[in-house]
Amino acid sequence: MFGTLGYLYQQRKAARYGVTLTGLGDITVVSRLIMEENARIESAVVRLPEPGTPLHIGAFSYIRSGSRVLYLKEVGRFCSIGRNVVLGETPRNHPLSWVSTSMAVSHQYVAEHTHVVIGHDVWIGHDAVIMAGVTIGTGAVVARNAIVTKDVQPYQIVGGNPARPLRYRFDEAQRKALLNSEWWNLDYAVLRGQPFHDVDALVEATRADLKKASYRQIEIRNRRVTLLR
Repeated sequence: MFGTLGYLYQQRKAARYGVTLTGLGDITVVSRLIMEENARIESAVVRLPEPGTPLHIGAFSYIRSGSRVLYLKEVGRFCSIGRNVVLGETPRNHPLSWVSTSMAVSHQYVAEHTHVVIGHDVWIGHDAVIMAGVTIGTGAVVARNAIVTKDVQPYQIVGGNPARPLRYRFDEAQRKALLNSEWWNLDYAVLRGQPFHDVDALVEATRADLKKASYRQIEIRNRRVTLLR
């Protein structure tokens, strides 16, 4: 659709609005993304199959190089997604109940799927695979090389193949307090001064009437960048 100069122009346009895009040519034409300021996609392959279902990526979240984005609906704010991660792999890419699993003759087969939803402040390690339909809760951690087939609870750490719960990052009271705080919705200038090294102190600090965040948003559609607000 674009030549090299066209892609560079669109990437620089996104940068003016605070969004980092490298490898814009790896985002398919039918893919539609809505990204908040300070979000980044670093040379990941984005192949969203449904143009009417946009992918929302929150502020300060990033997807590293080599990753593949398939059936993914939402990534919250402050998420860290490593290299070579697959997001939204369908469990049945080939028809098991048809005569042949080969797409050469079973090319009319369409895999059933639902989209992946990722909460805020999630860390997904390198080479992990998140199967379609999985929800990963806020604050969760997915270990490197994990294959996640089931939902991950908020602030839960999972790992293995298939991924299994390892432990929670914090106790139940702290988890509830952090979710209720919704700290990710606060203005970044406010967040930088908060005690993130101390769960209880952070929760207490966010009880005050602090300034809420207001991030610019861009839309990427047909590989063109448009400012939404």
